[in-house]
Amino acid sequence: MSAFIAMLLCISLSVFTSCGDNSDDSINTSLTLNVGETHSIGPGDDWESANELVASVKNGTIKAVCSGTTTITGSAGTIKVTVKATNYNFTEPYLSFGASKSDVKKAMSAYSLISEKTDAIGYNGKGNVALYLYIFKNNQLYMSGFEVTRAYVDTDDLTTFLIERYVVVNVDEEKNLIGMIDPLKKTLVFVQPIVQSSQVFVEVGYTKYTGPTTTNAIKKMRATVKPQNENNKEVKAVFAQLKDKLVK
Repeated sequence: MSAFIAMLLCISLSVFTSCGDNSDDSINTSLTLNVGETHSIGPGDDWESANELVASVKNGTIKAVCSGTTTITGSAGTIKVTVKATNYNFTEPYLSFGASKSDVKKAMSAYSLISEKTDAIGYNGKGNVALYLYIFKNNQLYMSGFEVTRAYVDTDDLTTFLIERYVVVNVDEEKNLIGMIDPLKKTLVFVQPIVQSSQVFVEVGYTKYTGPTTTNAIKKMRATVKPQNENNKEVKAVFAQLKDKLVK
């Protein structure tokens, strides 16, 4: 548990799906893209995205950035864009921050409880997840997380899963930690390799983003998180992999 405490930090409504650099002469009112795909909506320099963390637009071409929904608006019309993830290899933890411990236990009833303290509980994971961790403050859920082996970094599974859902906002070389945020800026995500039982794991932690800026949130995280195996060569190697794959 101490390792995690140290860490801190769609339904499609489209009428068609577009892949690659497909183009269409007509303006559609609804569009679905997978993360990374593009779609041409024709010429015009007045197109704007309501949320560029979900989908951006340049020179009449929409690019799907991160899973979510946004609108692209211009003089020719408005397009609702839904961006979908393609990697579902991991099940994220319970993320209703502020929930009680009993709420978390109810949500995790299908998992085996392995540890419980006043301010923390842990569960055995399933599938690709080794374990789930939950931290409480004032009897309310403050942080959630899951842990996987480094093998899922080697295969790109974990990094693909993350970049389809979150955007990097901070890289902390000293603490081997990468901070990310969801496109709606509601949840901060922290990714950090650690050594546990002589094996390197990667922990992914989630906490509520309270704003007003990611800079303030990162400062708060740095004040809370202590370096974890910061000089371990294997940890450094895994962190370098994570940074190379997550920071584009």
